[in-house]
Amino acid sequence: MKLGISFSFQAHRGLGEPYDKAYREALELAAEASRLGYHSIWASEHHGEPDGYCPSPVVACAALAVAAPNCRIGQAVALAPLHGHPMRLAEDLSVVDNLSGGRIEIGLGQGYRPPEFDQFGWNYATRTRAFEESLDILEKAWTGDAFDYEGKIYSVKGGLLRPPPVKPGRPPLWIGAAHPKARARAVRRRAGFLVAPLAEWGLVEYQFKSFDDEAARQGAGKLPRAVMREILVGDSPADAIKRHQPFIDEVYRVQYKPERIGLTYIDKETKERKPLTSDHPHFMSDDFMQERWLLGTPEDIAAKLARWQPRLGMDHLIFTPHPPGMPLRQSVDEIGLIAKALISPSA
Repeated sequence: MKLGISFSFQAHRGLGEPYDKAYREALELAAEASRLGYHSIWASEHHGEPDGYCPSPVVACAALAVAAPNCRIGQAVALAPLHGHPMRLAEDLSVVDNLSGGRIEIGLGQGYRPPEFDQFGWNYATRTRAFEESLDILEKAWTGDAFDYEGKIYSVKGGLLRPPPVKPGRPPLWIGAAHPKARARAVRRRAGFLVAPLAEWGLVEYQFKSFDDEAARQGAGKLPRAVMREILVGDSPADAIKRHQPFIDEVYRVQYKPERIGLTYIDKETKERKPLTSDHPHFMSDDFMQERWLLGTPEDIAAKLARWQPRLGMDHLIFTPHPPGMPLRQSVDEIGLIAKALISPSA
């Protein structure tokens, strides 16, 4: 299992953090992660957020590639329909691949927040078609040959990607795919499956099995799977929560509040899956976090992974080392402790 970190570049405005601080500190952490032997670094995307959530992950990846010369660099995920014409996206990604010496990992999604599409004057209802056509065009561009394409949304005449990716052919592709139809799309594209941080461990196991079954049905063979989690380090699980609560609350009670993303939970009495709300006592409780994340001492974290990895077979584990407001020193110390616990000397 390969270990990576992810940045959203959010600033804690309530603590007076300037927007540029999140970027400067992320680059410092990226350099330290590269030194410690982390495999990959990822940037995510949203638009028009008060906390400055990164709107340009491909641009951010160019800076991360320079800061972390030993790591692969990816998007988790870039919202393909919001990047303009897919040939432009192909060019931007290829430039980053060339700048990094062939280290890019391409993570894409179709988006799920209507206001983001409104901001760009895009029709939210056509995002799935736009995403599919984007993937068509990217795949043709990555061959390195000239091509034409005529879709319902995009067209290309004499398209030629220059520079092409450093290594001939398609760079590693990842797709966010929470829905069964999206998982089928990922398999059709022979892409890796990227799971977001709020899926419970049991749900991740179910989604991985569904993904593997779909891959078998399509004759795709074994495709890679990556899991994004929170990893909270402390002297105990309770101490880990206490140390991180002000920072992860800014993420999950504001940016990813349950009502905003349609989060659900399993009612322990009825065993039914129900909508979760911000004021529900289960939300952000110890049980909530244990169902999804890794928390406690480095030894606790390694032991929990040892229990789940045989069931999940994760190829990549990716976590957020620097939520908004968290002191840089704390983040640096924690990625060091996590690396010592989870990265083997031969990795």
